[in-house]
Amino acid sequence: MLKIRRAASVYFVLQGIAVGLWWALLFFVPASRPFFRMGASDEVLLAFWLPDLLLLAGGSLAAGLLCRRDSPLVAAAVWTVVGAIAYATLYCLAFALLTDAGWLGVTLMFPAMILSGNFAVGLTPALTGAMFRRSAAARTNWLLAKTFLQIVVVWTLILLVFPLLIVRVEARLGLPRFAFPLQSVISPILFAAISLVGVAGAYTMAKTGRGTPLPMDTASRLVVGGVYAFVRNPMAISGIGQGIVVGIWLGSPLVVLYALLGAAVWQLVFRPLEEADLLANFGADYENYRKKVRCWIPRPTPYDAAAE
Repeated sequence: MLKIRRAASVYFVLQGIAVGLWWALLFFVPASRPFFRMGASDEVLLAFWLPDLLLLAGGSLAAGLLCRRDSPLVAAAVWTVVGAIAYATLYCLAFALLTDAGWLGVTLMFPAMILSGNFAVGLTPALTGAMFRRSAAARTNWLLAKTFLQIVVVWTLILLVFPLLIVRVEARLGLPRFAFPLQSVISPILFAAISLVGVAGAYTMAKTGRGTPLPMDTASRLVVGGVYAFVRNPMAISGIGQGIVVGIWLGSPLVVLYALLGAAVWQLVFRPLEEADLLANFGADYENYRKKVRCWIPRPTPYDAAAE
């Protein structure tokens, strides 16, 4: 939790400063307003100054300071910020869908909403305490079936639905796509190779760990074999890599950034929570494994718990 609070403190302070600077830009550089305009006049956009500066800028700064001091008001503060930015983001999204205008604002606010929301989850003990649960005893075939179903659902959402929506937003913004020779050939090959890492990790999680990749149905045994013998988080690496490759295949800078945003969320919020849960459940065995096997960079040789 300490790592999450430190990261959240920095993030919310930066978010508060960014919102304040954005409003300074709008007020003192009128030429910037057409890029964010909502409707025919500037007044519709500028009327948001009070809630934005009070709830988003001021609220984010307050949340950042409270995180730094480990105040008991942290959860209330961050969820207030989440509510404010979620309302603003969804309102602007609805406006953009109705008028086909204001897409730049939506594009900038969505990542902030996602990061704020994930930090809020990580800073709320009632949620984090219920997030990780060991899978109930079951037959291997049933665990594999659940794992396969999770893969289908998650991959469909994060690797198909979300990227296609992002590409549509790019088109509305008029952002150019990139291209290079053999793009349509290299991308599927890379995607297949990276996906195999994730599938191998999920299979080992089900067969050896007796659980699934879902935190609320996770392994009941410490998994250090298979691809986990080389790197601690093969499925996270695979998921992030898949997202980047999808962005490359589509020639979409925003999809690549979307994948990198997922990496930041996992690194700053969910990795500390997952590691704390594993340490609490598997103790010295996990601590030794964590010391010998890195999170992101694979070992040249497989980890052997008995030998090390």
